[in-house]
Amino acid sequence: MGQPGAGWCRVMIRLRSISTELGAIFLLVAFLLVLSAYLVANLIFSRAIHAEKGQALVSVTDATHHRIEAYVLNLISDTAGLARLPQWPQLLAQPQRIVDADSAMQAFLSSYILDKGYYDLLLLDQDGTIRYSLRAASDLGQNVFEPPLSDTELARTIDAANTLLQTEVSNFAWYPPTRDYAAFLAAPIFDGGIIIGNIVLQIDRSELDRTVNRFAGLGRTGEIIAGTLQGGELLISAPTRHQPGLIGTTVATAGFGPLQIALSGNQGSGDFIDHRGEPVLAVWRYLPSLNWGLLAKIDYAELNEPIERFRTISLIVLLASILLALAGVYFANHILLYPVRRLSQTVRSIKESDLPEAIEVSARHEIAELVEAFNHLIRALRGHQQELEQRVAARTRELAEANLGLERTNQRLQDSYVELEQAMEALKTAQGQLIQSEKMAALGQLVAGVAHEINTPLGSITSSIETLAQGYKRQPELLEFSAGLAPDVRALVSDLLGQGEQSSGLNLREKRALKQTYQRALERFDGIDSRTAAELLSQLPAQDIAELEPILSHPQAAEILDHLRAGLHVHRATHNIRIASQKARKVVFALKSFARQDTQLGDMEPTRLDESIETVLTLYHNQIKQSVELYIELPDYPPILAYPDELGQVWINLIQNALQAMEYAGRLEISVQQDQHEAVVTISDTGCGMSPEVRERIFHPFFTTKARGEGSGLGLEIVQRIVKRHNGRIEVDTVPGEGSVFRVHLPVKGDQRAS
Repeated sequence: MGQPGAGWCRVMIRLRSISTELGAIFLLVAFLLVLSAYLVANLIFSRAIHAEKGQALVSVTDATHHRIEAYVLNLISDTAGLARLPQWPQLLAQPQRIVDADSAMQAFLSSYILDKGYYDLLLLDQDGTIRYSLRAASDLGQNVFEPPLSDTELARTIDAANTLLQTEVSNFAWYPPTRDYAAFLAAPIFDGGIIIGNIVLQIDRSELDRTVNRFAGLGRTGEIIAGTLQGGELLISAPTRHQPGLIGTTVATAGFGPLQIALSGNQGSGDFIDHRGEPVLAVWRYLPSLNWGLLAKIDYAELNEPIERFRTISLIVLLASILLALAGVYFANHILLYPVRRLSQTVRSIKESDLPEAIEVSARHEIAELVEAFNHLIRALRGHQQELEQRVAARTRELAEANLGLERTNQRLQDSYVELEQAMEALKTAQGQLIQSEKMAALGQLVAGVAHEINTPLGSITSSIETLAQGYKRQPELLEFSAGLAPDVRALVSDLLGQGEQSSGLNLREKRALKQTYQRALERFDGIDSRTAAELLSQLPAQDIAELEPILSHPQAAEILDHLRAGLHVHRATHNIRIASQKARKVVFALKSFARQDTQLGDMEPTRLDESIETVLTLYHNQIKQSVELYIELPDYPPILAYPDELGQVWINLIQNALQAMEYAGRLEISVQQDQHEAVVTISDTGCGMSPEVRERIFHPFFTTKARGEGSGLGLEIVQRIVKRHNGRIEVDTVPGEGSVFRVHLPVKGDQRAS
């Protein structure tokens, strides 16, 4: 037997050979590459699957959100259209408590409800009595402001519609007559500019459930949950996929956390443990039209199935790659070992004083290239000196030519300086035109909202003018009739007419109570209709019935009250025209102030920051009033020296960006603080916020995060340039997912040298 250490020495000598080391390195690199590829591929695939499913879930949620919002807008349009039918005043004028529609009207309403998918149609008078029901349900003849209906969503919705003078939508809540959860749409019915009743449509819940429960794109485990708040508790508003029986029940917020977040007006996405105890990926949105929260989710168990399959396949590929690498190392060692050793022996035999022209070693591939490289090195050493001298001479000639080129370049730079000054003048002109273009672009986006703000008072003026025309037709008759009255009665009538423009200061509930008190007090007068007279007097400030007895006991009391009603309509119409005209004038003034083009800045002017900001808010009133909570703090500070037109452009761009970041739903805060040196305007929103990368680039020209066609990328760049022209500065604080705060610092005394 040989020595025990001999075998170990042979192993160490072999490990020290180049072929073995190359094989070990190759095996290690191959293993690391395959392992890295395995880990990276699994990570990329996992993230891609999660991103794809997350985006699909967002798309499904947004599609459901838009579908429900469009459905509710159609309901509002239907209700507003029905409220304008001319048959309602005729039905409400019928003396019986329960009114009947003719056969044609009944057929039209039945067909309309069936085609549009509503559950029932109700007609209420101004007292809140349900005088007509298409289904003739158990609530027919009841008063919504009296038990058991006074605490229902129906009563609250009718009160809101009459207060705001527009169509209102209720939450889904328990409705005793149908013994089920129900939601309503209510719109006021006008006659001569006065509310005489309400039209109410009851939403068919099954139609809305079908709109919500569409599970395309949600896989096997995905579902959509809709909920609302009732009495501070979370109520499920539509049947769910896994537990349909949850509809109409209150649930704990622990398994529905994102739904609670959505009901606070926020939207987002993320992971959580649902009410079944399953980890899920969820997206949540807020539905302002129904005051619902919308939650779409899918189980992570389903999301991870393709990831696990990919991980198994990748592991098999990893093991196969390692086996192939081992085989490759084994054959490479045998192929490379002999030529490398032969080359090493030949090189060692060369003497320093006897450098051959070339060495001869039989080899292939890279080893042959190595031998040729060594022979090339020998030849290079011999000619090194001569080649070095040639390179020095060539380099000297290149430096001389480069020096001549620098002189020529310097002359061209001097010639370009004059052209640059001319270009700067043209750039200043273009900057002014760019600011005006950006202003006109913002104005174009405001046109629809401004048109709505002007059309609303114009509609009120048109309606009031019709009332005035009718009143003036009766003027001769009223004068002739008044001339025949006793002086004390005529003076009392004149005093009541003078109170026509005064507001009673009462809400609808207080007005109903006062009208009932009047009606009981007027029943003792035989010549008048106590209900009609009570309705008339409830439109005036509170009256003492005893002081009105000369009119109420007069033989012509009914005619006196009729003429008094006509006169009050004229006074009210005049008051409405005055209010509407003031609102329209304010909108037009704000639009004119913003659109004014002033390309020549001239000198700074005293400018009130509160008036400048309020002018812009007037233009954005239509966009803000829908779903935006506006909080403003604009104290009455002294004016500062500024360019008012350019400051208006700053507020327009910052407010418009804030509204777009919030998707026109959230909280917008605007405040002004000022001392003797500096004024600071702060504009903050609860929008999507910005990442640090986006924050660093928002003031760069043509940089925008908006879709193509929605922004030029010049708004904030222009804002920064205007603020610098005022010798001020702008600061930005932002948190992704929470919102942004812009602070504009302006010197109070301005800087006439700023440009």
